[in-house]
Amino acid sequence: MLKKWITSLLLAALLFVFPHQSLAVEFSITNVKMDAYLQNNGDVKVEETHTYVFDGEFNGITREVIPKKGASIRQFTATENGKNLRIEKEDDLYKIHRKGEDETITVTLYYTVKNGIQVYQDVAQFYWPFFDDRNESSYENLSITVHPPVPTEDVIAFGYDAAFTAESIQEDGSVFFKLGYVPSNTNADIRVAYPAGLFPKAPTTADKPMKKDILKAEQELIEQAAADAKTKETLSTISTVGIPAFTIIFLLLLLRDWMSARSRRNDLMREGTQFHSVPKLIMSLPATIFFTNNHYLQPQAMAAGLLDLVRQGYVTKSADDMFNRVRSKSPLKHENVLMEWLFDKIGSQHTFSFNDLTSYTKNKKNHTNFHSFQSQWRDAIKHEVDSYSLYENKTTYRFLIGLSSVLLLPFLFLFPIYDLLGSFFAALLLFFMVILYACVYRPKTWEGAQIAYEWRQFKARFKETPQAEWEKWSDDERMRAYIYGLGISSKEVYRKNDELIEALTPSSYNDGDTALFYSIIYIGPDTSSSFRSAYQSTSSSGDSSSSSGGGGGTGGGGGGSGAF
Repeated sequence: MLKKWITSLLLAALLFVFPHQSLAVEFSITNVKMDAYLQNNGDVKVEETHTYVFDGEFNGITREVIPKKGASIRQFTATENGKNLRIEKEDDLYKIHRKGEDETITVTLYYTVKNGIQVYQDVAQFYWPFFDDRNESSYENLSITVHPPVPTEDVIAFGYDAAFTAESIQEDGSVFFKLGYVPSNTNADIRVAYPAGLFPKAPTTADKPMKKDILKAEQELIEQAAADAKTKETLSTISTVGIPAFTIIFLLLLLRDWMSARSRRNDLMREGTQFHSVPKLIMSLPATIFFTNNHYLQPQAMAAGLLDLVRQGYVTKSADDMFNRVRSKSPLKHENVLMEWLFDKIGSQHTFSFNDLTSYTKNKKNHTNFHSFQSQWRDAIKHEVDSYSLYENKTTYRFLIGLSSVLLLPFLFLFPIYDLLGSFFAALLLFFMVILYACVYRPKTWEGAQIAYEWRQFKARFKETPQAEWEKWSDDERMRAYIYGLGISSKEVYRKNDELIEALTPSSYNDGDTALFYSIIYIGPDTSSSFRSAYQSTSSSGDSSSSSGGGGGTGGGGGGSGAF
């Protein structure tokens, strides 16, 4: 019963959040035939035949007819096989009711466009958008025919956008526009002009000649199409030659940089000594963890920072979960930030415990301060890393690489405008690759490469270290190995440490310094768990979204088709 109730609640929530998607009718408009019969009084009688193929249940179809300024829609009716269908009008949207399921239906629409023809001294034109870029449905096969009041040979006809070059003039003067497939959100205005004498009863729109202007508009459209074709050809040539040339140059630079890095890595391998124990510390352990872990600090890295303070003697462990600060200052800023935070802000009187951390993070008012101190600590560690010459200065080179992407930027707009989609995606991919490389390319200096190589070797070979060899290490080396594995959250290093510690022979207990090592490995798991839990409890996220749209055909007219 509970399961059914939860399922019903989830479905209701989905319907509420995504009502359009949840209740959308699946359909396709396979064929549309529109006939516009021009009347000598300036009106236009329109007959449209729409064939719909439905998948699932439906309640009917919709047709939005938005008239141009000065015109209006009258006497809108709908039939199917001669039977009238009920129509519901909402502004310019007409809902034709016809219920069914998994059917193919053909509905014929009739309406009159009042004052749909513009009459001038010499010509009368029918300049009309039957649909526009607000149409949310695609037409798989669309045709439009404009019929004059009487046969004539004096005809001017052309179309815009999807209707360009779709016209053919028939013997009786009618104009047939074969558009074929028309995607959604597409304009396709048509423009047909006849002698003004064919419309004796129509009101005059303007007492001036218009034929030259219409012919000029047609010629400009032809010239623009020719210019667009020439531009497309030029862009196609650039795509064929320029994009591959740019790619080859970019790949050659990548290859050169890769070979340089490989050569340095090979030199390090030749000059490197055989692995015996933990690498020597050039920087502090937290800085080493940060540098060798791709400049990223896991939540457990803070636990590693605390244990490293214990290793160095700045902090002592007085109980299972209690720490005391015994030295107030360190030469390193990030160690001072961590001690101030843990022992003054979270703890008190130079003491800190895991209970203090839990109590602090349970209070939501402290979450902002928690992340603020965390950022200060990370920035201080980064400052230490930056103080060493670990990366080559490649600012100018990276800037020039990034600047070269500007050459591709104009084509990211031009290629899709001229339907060169393959070239667009190739240029887009290349653009992001160049930007990404300019951002991330930071070759290491010899010292930086050596540190990274030694610790990488440690991670790879430590898991194969024999027990007898590990017991020969100093306690400080064992502590550094343990803290490093904890800080980078390496399961392999952590697992090997546990394995070696469990097998530790009693004879190794005699050294007095071993007590410090044991205190660290004993409290390590709890320290890691406490800081990870603190991080998780203070984390939060959010999102937002927005949308907008608009459009229209000639004279503000247009419309579209759909179903419900």
